[in-house]
Amino acid sequence: MPAAGGAERQTSGGPSIASVILRKEVQEKLSEIQRADIVVGVPSYNNASTIGHVVRAVQAGISKYFPDRSAVLVNSDGGSKDDTAGVVTKAMLDDFGSLLIPQRMNPMEKIITPYHGVPGKGSAFRTIFEIAKELEAKACAVVDSDLRSITPEWIDLLLRPVLERGYDFVAPYYLRHKYDGTITNSLVYPITRALYGLRIRQPIGGDFGFSGELAKFYLTKDVWESDIARFGIDIWMTTTAVANKFRVCQSFLGAKIHDPKDPGADLSAMLHQVMSTVFELMIEYHDVWKNVQDSQPTEVFGFRYGVGLEPVHVHLERMIDKFTLGLQELSPLWERFMPPEVLEYLRSISSPPWRAEPRRSRKSSRSRA
Repeated sequence: MPAAGGAERQTSGGPSIASVILRKEVQEKLSEIQRADIVVGVPSYNNASTIGHVVRAVQAGISKYFPDRSAVLVNSDGGSKDDTAGVVTKAMLDDFGSLLIPQRMNPMEKIITPYHGVPGKGSAFRTIFEIAKELEAKACAVVDSDLRSITPEWIDLLLRPVLERGYDFVAPYYLRHKYDGTITNSLVYPITRALYGLRIRQPIGGDFGFSGELAKFYLTKDVWESDIARFGIDIWMTTTAVANKFRVCQSFLGAKIHDPKDPGADLSAMLHQVMSTVFELMIEYHDVWKNVQDSQPTEVFGFRYGVGLEPVHVHLERMIDKFTLGLQELSPLWERFMPPEVLEYLRSISSPPWRAEPRRSRKSSRSRA
């Protein structure tokens, strides 16, 4: 509420949650801005090479699709050493004419701040939620700072379902290379669909739209010292919205081209944080999913089209090395619940015949992957 927000910042007897989390200069900036219809958050850590494009795309999207709405871009940074903050400060769309966009009379405000708390994306989002709450934002969006395919249309598709259709949470719907999004495709999407009965194709996509009311609801949860403060934040946001009956939809954003992670690289920390959050949420929302029998489609906004995708190169030998190591170390555990024939099959594929072939043959095997 307006009075409560201002009072918390300026006149309350004790420090508010926001005053603990937000720095003094941010508090002063919030007092200057007072209110905003839209808040767009961009978490970052050493993203100087890509974040300028993201900021300009956000600015173009706000100017083109929401010219009459007040808007603030929040860069919540994890202590970058590559002048990410400097790039955000200087990033500015200076040629509105070539985009056929009328220049806004009131330029989009920027708040650039390091976040506090456990290092990770979730802590960066918490700061964005706090700022959205303080500004009484009606609609919010968060987008990754390493995006190369973001366009102004993304901002429209993430915010308009909230502002004009009454949705509280907008999940992204991308086209991605089959090797991009390993944890999503193999684990998180099928588990989320089976448990909660909604087909949300990218539950940890990273680029979301949500209402100001949902941002406030997120802040009521005491989760900011757990894995949710790290990579668990995306699945936590999606599941919390679904399990608490907020209205959820998806928006088709085209291709997601960013800095993909090789499935053969070390994704163990991300996997642990995401899956531990999934299991924690299963415990918390047992009463919600225990009676779910099937899944239902979730409405998708946006014009769908096909698009060429950048290939994701897989280090096949490294991936098999990790699989073989896992088989050796975890077999005693797997023997306790896996059928013997399944375990035998896993052992048989841990040493593919081509690994004994000459180098030229191995190279051609990698190219087929």
